[in-house]
Amino acid sequence: MSAVSQILESAVEQVAPLWVELSFLFFFTCGFLFLRADTFRRASSKKSNANRAKAGSAVGFKPKVRKVLEAEAAAGNAGKLLEAWRAEQGSAPTPRELLKPVVQAFLDAEPEALVHEVVQHFLSHKETLVNSWASTVILDTVARSGNIEVMMELWDVFQKRLCLSRSCSMYEVVLGGFASAGHPQKVDEFEAMMRKDRLKLSPRGHSLVIKGYLKNGLVDDVLKRMAAMMKAGHAVPSFAVTQFLRVSSEAGKASEMYAALQENGIPCGTEAVTVLLEDATHTHNLQLAKQVEKSARERNVPFGMHAFDALLKVYAENCDVRALVIFEEMRSAGHTISEGLCVGLLARCAEGKFLSFAEEIVRFIRGGGCGGRMTIAAYSGLMKVYAYSGMYEKACNLYYQILEDGLEPDTMMYGCLMKFSVECGRTKLSQELSEKLSVLDIQNYMSLIKAAGRDRDVDRAFGIIQRLRENGVTPDAIAFNCVLDVCVKANDLKRGRQLVQEMKDLGLLDIITYNTLLKGYCNGGDFRGAKAVLAEMESVGMAPNDVSYNCMLNAAVNGGNFHEAWEIISKMERNDVKPDHYTVSIMLKALKKLRGSKDVLRCFDFLDRSGIEPCSDEILLNTVLETYIRHKEHRRLHALLVKFESSNMRPSVPTYGSIIKAYSNLKKVDKCWHYWNEMQGQRGLEPNEIVYGCMLDALVCNGQVDEAVKLFEEKQLKPNAVLCSILVKGFSNTQQTKRAMNLWHEMRAKGVKMNTAACNAFVDAQARVG
Repeated sequence: MSAVSQILESAVEQVAPLWVELSFLFFFTCGFLFLRADTFRRASSKKSNANRAKAGSAVGFKPKVRKVLEAEAAAGNAGKLLEAWRAEQGSAPTPRELLKPVVQAFLDAEPEALVHEVVQHFLSHKETLVNSWASTVILDTVARSGNIEVMMELWDVFQKRLCLSRSCSMYEVVLGGFASAGHPQKVDEFEAMMRKDRLKLSPRGHSLVIKGYLKNGLVDDVLKRMAAMMKAGHAVPSFAVTQFLRVSSEAGKASEMYAALQENGIPCGTEAVTVLLEDATHTHNLQLAKQVEKSARERNVPFGMHAFDALLKVYAENCDVRALVIFEEMRSAGHTISEGLCVGLLARCAEGKFLSFAEEIVRFIRGGGCGGRMTIAAYSGLMKVYAYSGMYEKACNLYYQILEDGLEPDTMMYGCLMKFSVECGRTKLSQELSEKLSVLDIQNYMSLIKAAGRDRDVDRAFGIIQRLRENGVTPDAIAFNCVLDVCVKANDLKRGRQLVQEMKDLGLLDIITYNTLLKGYCNGGDFRGAKAVLAEMESVGMAPNDVSYNCMLNAAVNGGNFHEAWEIISKMERNDVKPDHYTVSIMLKALKKLRGSKDVLRCFDFLDRSGIEPCSDEILLNTVLETYIRHKEHRRLHALLVKFESSNMRPSVPTYGSIIKAYSNLKKVDKCWHYWNEMQGQRGLEPNEIVYGCMLDALVCNGQVDEAVKLFEEKQLKPNAVLCSILVKGFSNTQQTKRAMNLWHEMRAKGVKMNTAACNAFVDAQARVG
C-alpha cells in the first residue's frame, strides 16, 4: 500500500502544475457537447430516415398496381391514377418513383384534396414516408406547378403535424417555387429564415431561384442572385448566364446587363457571347459587338459559327475592316460559309456602301466557296452594293458576267438592271433588257419611260403609253406623270399641257402632276407661267406642298430675284409648309451670287431656324460644307464636322472630297489622310479626279508639297490641267520654280492640254522669283 501511495503522490505532484489547463479542457468539452447536441440528433434522424426509406423500398405497391399507375401517369389520366392509388395506398406506402406522379395527379384533378389525403397517407406509413426526402419531393412537385397556396399549406403541415425539421432541400424547393411565381420578396423572407436556421443555399438552390426569376423576366433579381452566388464562392452555371442575357435582350437591356456581369466578374461562355453578338446585330450596336469580342478573346472563349455570323453582320453594316479579318478567321477555323450568309453579308455591305468587303466575298465564292460559282442571288447582292454606292455602270456590267456564267437573270433582276441602265444613261441597254421580258410590269414600263426622258425623246415616251394600252394595261397617274416629266425635260410644254388635259378628263390629276408641270415652267424661266400653275392648283383645292415651293424658290434664285425667294419662304412659313433639305440647299447655293453680309447671315439664320440636320442628307451636307468653306465660317465648319463624325452617314466618293476639303481649311491634314485612307482602304471606293484634286490641294495648302507629288506619282494619275495647276501652286508657294518648269515640260510631252488657270499658275510660279 505504501508503494501505491507513493506512486499516487508522485503522480499528483507531476500533474499539479497542469490542473488549470486540464480544467479548461474538461469544461470546453462539456460545453461543446451541450451546444452541438442538435447536430447529433439530426444525424441520428437522417440515419433513422434512411433506415425507414430502406424499409419502405422493401414493402410497396403490388406490381400490377404499379403498372396501372405508371400507365395512367404516362397517358395523363389523373382521375384514373388517383382511383387506383386510393385503392392501394392504405395497404402500403407509395413507392419513391410514384410519389411525384401521384402528387401531380392531385394538382391536375383535385388540388383541394391533396394536402389532406397525402398527409393522412404519410401518417399511415410514418416510418417510410415521414422524412425529409419524401417531403422535399412533394414540395418540389407543387412548387413547379406554381400552386403557391398548396405549397405553403404543405410547408406548415409538415412541421406542425408531421414534426419534420426544415431541411436545406425543403427550403430550396420553396424558394424556387416563390421565384417561379414571381415573388422576390417571399424569396428574401424565406432566405432570411434559412439563415436563422443556420442553413446555406447550395448551388442547386441558387439555380432554382435563378430559373424562377428568368421565367418571369426579373433580370435585375437574377443579376443579384448570380452576384450572390459568386460571392458565396459558387460558379454561376453557363446556362443561367446565357438565358439571363437572352431574356435581357428581349427586354432591350442586353448591353446594360452585360456591363453588370463584367462588373461582378461573372464570365460569359460561348453561348452567352453568341447571344450578345446577335443582340448587337439586331440593335446595330457596334460598340457592344467590339466590347464582347475583345473580352471573349482576352479570356480565350471560342467563337462558334453563329458568333462569327453575328460579328460579320454587325461589322459589315458599319463598314468596319474587322469584317475582313473575321471572315478569314471563320474560313481558317473550318466553319461552313453558306451562300445564304454570303448573300446576307452582301446586303449589309450595300447598306453601308462597304465595297471592299463585298468584293472579298465575291472573290471567296469564285475561289471555290459556296460551290465555286456565283448564283443569281449572289449577283443580285453585289449589284445592290454597286447601286447603293452610286456605281450604276458597274451594276450594269454585271449583266454580261451573268450571261458568261450561263445564268439567266430573273424578272426582278431585269427590272433592277433596267432602272440602273437609265441612271447611268445607258438607255439602249434598258430597251435591250425590256425585250428579254415576255411580260412587262408597270415598273418596267416606268423604267422605259425614264429612259426616254434621258434621251429627251417625247415620241418614244408616248409610244410606251400606247404599248401599255395595247397590252391591256390601263395607264395610271404614275405612268402619265412619268411621260409628263419627259415633256418637261424635253422642254415640250405644249404636249405636256395636252397630256395634263387628258389626265384631267380621266380624273387622274394629282399634286405630282401640277408639281411636274410647275417644274417645266420654272426650268424654262417662265416665272409668270409658274405662278399661274400655282394659282390653278389652289383653285382646284390642291394646296402647294414643299416640292411646289422649292420649284418656285429655285426659279427665283436662278433668275437672281432674291427678294422673291425670301417672299416664297415667308409664304411657306405662313402656310405651315415646313422647309426640307432641298429648300435649305437652294438658299445656300444662292449665296454664290449674293455678296452682302446681311444676306449671308440671313441664310445662316434660316438654316438654324429650319431645324434640319445637315448630316441627314448627303447633298445638303456637301452644300453646307461648301458654303462654310467659301465664307470662312470656321467655327460653324468645325461644329458640323464634329456632328458628322458622330453620325451614321456612310459618305459617297463626292462627299469624301468635301470632307477632305473642309478639314484642309481647318489645317487638319491628319484628318484629310484619315478619310482618304478610309475611303480606299476601308470602304474600297475609288476616288475620282475631283477627290484626287481635293486631297492634292489639301496637302499643297498645308505645306506638304512633296507628299502631294508622291501621291500623284504613286497613284499614276492621268494628268490633267487641274491637277497640274494644284502641284504648280505648291511649287510656287515654296519657290521651287525649277520643279514647276520640269512639270510644264513633262505635261507638254504627254500632250496634256493646259487651260487658262493652269497657264496662269505656271506664269505665277516664275513671276514670283523674277
